[in-house]
Amino acid sequence: MTEVLDAPESLVSLTLTGFFMFMALGTLAFGPVSDKYGRKRPLIVAALMFSIFGLVSGLAPNVWVLIFARVLQGVGGGGMVAISMALVKDCFEGRVREKVLVIIQAMGVIAPMCAPVMGSFVLLFADWHFTFFLQAFLGLASLALILPFKESLDVSERTNEGIVRTIGRLFVVGRNKAFLVILLMIAILGAPFMGYISCASYIYIDYFGLSTFEYSAFFAANAALSIVGAGLALVIGGRIPVKHIITGVVGISLAAGIALVALGHASPFAFLILFGVYALMGSVSRPFTTNILLEQQDGDTGSASSLINFTCNIGGSLGMVAATLPWPTYVLGLGSMIVIVSIIALVMWIVLLKSSTVIRGV
Repeated sequence: MTEVLDAPESLVSLTLTGFFMFMALGTLAFGPVSDKYGRKRPLIVAALMFSIFGLVSGLAPNVWVLIFARVLQGVGGGGMVAISMALVKDCFEGRVREKVLVIIQAMGVIAPMCAPVMGSFVLLFADWHFTFFLQAFLGLASLALILPFKESLDVSERTNEGIVRTIGRLFVVGRNKAFLVILLMIAILGAPFMGYISCASYIYIDYFGLSTFEYSAFFAANAALSIVGAGLALVIGGRIPVKHIITGVVGISLAAGIALVALGHASPFAFLILFGVYALMGSVSRPFTTNILLEQQDGDTGSASSLINFTCNIGGSLGMVAATLPWPTYVLGLGSMIVIVSIIALVMWIVLLKSSTVIRGV
């Protein structure tokens, strides 16, 4: 890309960081808007933005057009993410909602794990332009599925405030103590996972000396563990109290982090297994914690969805930065991150449970 666009790497990298930054902003904006205008119309706009600016990205004649297109594509992508979670709250309740969230959250974990492998496969047959054309196609495919939707938010349930006050509902939702504490727990617990995605190649290829093919296999193995975690969530849901599930998940994550610090350097298989336990726990807990967050709000579902996705995106971004700090090794860095965030999350969870705060769904 640097050669074709005749641009330095620092500018080309903005096409990625700009996308994620504005995707986070898109989640903040579209959620409250969907509380005012309903889910379907804003979702159509978001899908169109993702598709149109994906196409523009593939046709970009220079790096500035590419950065501009990626930024607006990110806004559309953020809108799709935020509104889709609000739709789950609108359309499903109780145990059914938990099952739906298991599927959605599993896809959210598996997608970033599989994307680099799929991207490498695409580049065997086409150049980087086609990766953006493929995104545009996927956006249009999503749009085709959106159009037959019936509006899920009745007019009587929509906010009738102005758009500025509507977006201000984000602060109202954020003042809910149970919602805020659990949201921060989820965000920090997910940070090492995104850190792993940013430095996995350095660990497997540079540190352990694996080939690119072997690296892809180990990377895919972690994705498989995430699928197992989703299946495990389906099995234990409704059988074990949610508060025990969350406590157990955080405790096991802490143990996995300690073991990763002590033993993760031994071999790529040791690293895979120990980090895999942490990834497994994340995919087990995520649908339950997301469902709890949605339960804390009677209205403002779009705003709640926006805050959930925005905060988790910020947590993931910080995790990617933290993982690439000058640790003695990336393995030690990831293990240390897991230990630190698990201790913080466990303390937050215990304090919240012992407080007088009412936590719906627990």
